[in-house]
Amino acid sequence: MTRHLITSALPYINGIKHLGNLVGSMLPADVYTRYLKQRGHEALYICATDEHGTPAELAAKEAGLPVSEFCAQQHEAQKAVYDGFALEFDYFGRSSSQQNREITQHFARKLH
Repeated sequence: MTRHLITSALPYINGIKHLGNLVGSMLPADVYTRYLKQRGHEALYICATDEHGTPAELAAKEAGLPVSEFCAQQHEAQKAVYDGFALEFDYFGRSSSQQNREITQHFARKLH
């Protein structure tokens, strides 16, 4: 059995995304993952909100919230939208999570 790791473009945290983001990135990955699983392959579809950089800082400032609070609220709002479209992520996380920090640092150290 072949194993597949699938992801899509990580949506920025600075507000709800337009339909094109969902249709052009997440939906194809979701469909492909379902196809592989139905064919008996091991497939894992992961995605996360991108909570780093200028978009998060500016959107939080405009909302009058600390960046961490803004990102937490937006993550939940975006997850609700994707759930409403019945996307089946195996894992939908946050780029700011401790788990992501640890694994990113692990690979950075290995590559260094």
